[in-house]
Amino acid sequence: MNITVSMPQLGLTMMEGTVVTWLKKPGDSVKKDEVVLVISTDKVDMDVESTTDGVLQKIIVDEGDTVPVGAPLAYIEVDGDEVDRDQPVSAIVTCSPQPSLVDNEAQGASFPANGSTALHAQTASSQFEGRTEHASASPRAKRRARQLGIDITTVKGSGPGGWIVEEDLPKAAAENPSHTIGNVDSRRQRIADRMVESITTIPAFSVSVEVNAEGLVALYESLREPIQSVTGVKLTYTDLLLKALALSLAHTPIMNSIWRNGALHRHPTVNLALAVATDRGVIAPVLTDADLLPIQQLVIRRSELAEKARQGRLALTDLEGGIGTLSNLGMYHVDRFEGLISPGQTFILAVGKLRNRPWVDTSLVIKPTIILNLSVDHRVADGAIAATLLERLAESIEQSDQIAGDFERK
Repeated sequence: MNITVSMPQLGLTMMEGTVVTWLKKPGDSVKKDEVVLVISTDKVDMDVESTTDGVLQKIIVDEGDTVPVGAPLAYIEVDGDEVDRDQPVSAIVTCSPQPSLVDNEAQGASFPANGSTALHAQTASSQFEGRTEHASASPRAKRRARQLGIDITTVKGSGPGGWIVEEDLPKAAAENPSHTIGNVDSRRQRIADRMVESITTIPAFSVSVEVNAEGLVALYESLREPIQSVTGVKLTYTDLLLKALALSLAHTPIMNSIWRNGALHRHPTVNLALAVATDRGVIAPVLTDADLLPIQQLVIRRSELAEKARQGRLALTDLEGGIGTLSNLGMYHVDRFEGLISPGQTFILAVGKLRNRPWVDTSLVIKPTIILNLSVDHRVADGAIAATLLERLAESIEQSDQIAGDFERK
């Protein structure tokens, strides 16, 4: 029996993957459940395990190359048979989380419980053959072209018959600097593609409000030491805003829905993604049941996810199911901004810096205020619904006792 290892589909929105590392080389024996290679998606890196014993006979896709879902990656020889490339084969790999960094998207896709993917060889072959990438270039040259931001179809090859090799790329970049836009790796390219998808496929609008945050500041001061004493984790304003947003979302159920396949689908739980800055881009892990978590548990969970994101230890399950994202740039002294909705989500809440500003009540005074900007998928909600959520959020911030719940304060 002969086996083809194919690029698995790890989510409904995954269209392609990148081979990061081959852990086996041709001629090496492979055991069942042994990791053969690591692949990278736009969310997370994953181990690909073999589900059979055999020998890795041939590697088709080099490290750094990106191929469509279903494309053959390698052949595994089973029981000493020679690989017959004309024989129908199936990808029988399983995937499990591999420490990695991901971008700022968290989708609500569902996956098989064991993470396994089975694909028929005819499908894999047709997807692979449909690639439009330049055919007269080595895999290393293609990878280098992507890193340099060069359109490889414009490069003149120095190899036999015009074959493009890796050494041709620095020369092409030097001869025409306009080709080069910097070190763009495959992950950055996928992030760019997803943001273009957001702009072109999600009819978004934004509503904003400036909120009196005097109550929020008082709550933070009263919770800061007790929370750290109980959890060992430093409380942040982001924690309070996450809780306030989750509670507001629970009372605005239409906003806890997503537009998919031409219909509105209600989420059974309130799951919020949090944008986390890392040295390889913004990542948005998801806090599930955020409205039900007591504030001290939310603080612990937020801290754990943020640390895993910065260290590259997020699992795919940490990124699934988000209905919307909270992005706080207040620590960068940004007063106001608009975020892009991640495909597969309904909204993004952009939070600016909490600072003292003029505020008119019965008279002109100085108050700590915060500016919130909510961008919403117009297919899910109209302006009035979005404004209702923002109004509830503003009330939750101004009258902040409900954020603390039953937590005992000093």
